Amino acid sequence: MSNLVTLTIVSEVFLLLSFIIIILSTKNPKKNVLWVILFIIGAAPLLYLAIDHVKNDYLDANIGLGLAFMYTWLYSAVAFIIGIILLLKKKRNNNMSKEL
Repeated sequence: MSNLVTLTIVSEVFLLLSFIIIILSTKNPKKNVLWVILFIIGAAPLLYLAIDHVKNDYLDANIGLGLAFMYTWLYSAVAFIIGIILLLKKKRNNNMSKEL
């Protein structure tokens, strides 16, 4: 397995884990559909360009692939931060309801 495939899989898994945290911290099924759609929007460019790069062996640097990785990493970081915030908010709300 090449480094590109490994890096793509790791990037997509981190994005998936970030969205799993978000989905587990929300209880609204309608919002979960929105989160799944946002996950697909974040994952699609990297998957498409990685598959394209493997199928068409480019001789020069594939700038689009690099930009797709940067986009996915930034998107993953933002999703992870949102997931942590939502998880902390849920935990705080549960602790407040137990006190009352």
